[in-house]
Amino acid sequence: MEATHSAVKNHGYNDLTMQHIADEFDRSKSLLYYHYTGREQLLADFLGYILDSFLADLPTEETTPRKELQELIDRLLPAKTTEEPYRLALAMFELRMNAPHNQAVRQQYVAVEEELKRLLEDMLQRGIEVGEFVDMDIAVEAEGLLSLLIGTRARRLTVYDPDESIEPMKTAINSHIDRLSAISS
Repeated sequence: MEATHSAVKNHGYNDLTMQHIADEFDRSKSLLYYHYTGREQLLADFLGYILDSFLADLPTEETTPRKELQELIDRLLPAKTTEEPYRLALAMFELRMNAPHNQAVRQQYVAVEEELKRLLEDMLQRGIEVGEFVDMDIAVEAEGLLSLLIGTRARRLTVYDPDESIEPMKTAINSHIDRLSAISS
């Protein structure tokens, strides 16, 4: 998976080949084909790997739910990005565009979104319990926040340059969170 990670960052999605991945791997290309029928199957597993890595790096419940939510937003939507993370995000976005045509990729994105929605629901629920957020329909608000986050990532990748700030979009998301907050930040 690390070899795939490196190859995706170096070549992007469209130009990525199994040979590129093998070149980053200390084993032969035939070993990749032993485990995977092709690039798309390998990339579907790579999505799961990326999700697991992302989730492992999220904050623990040692902070407030509002701060956890803000950190999640900042991790998903850094105000500016460098070329390497941008290229990886772009490759993952390009892979997302193939989800309607590739069931394995689609299933991985469904799993990613379900996990993110579960995290959002958990943060909102705990925030209500400690008085940080107003009472709300948690499932509806989590779905709305998830859509805002995914849409903002898509906009960043399609209309913003990698080094261009997306602060106006983040301000809009934070404004929405302020409306959910029992205490303004």
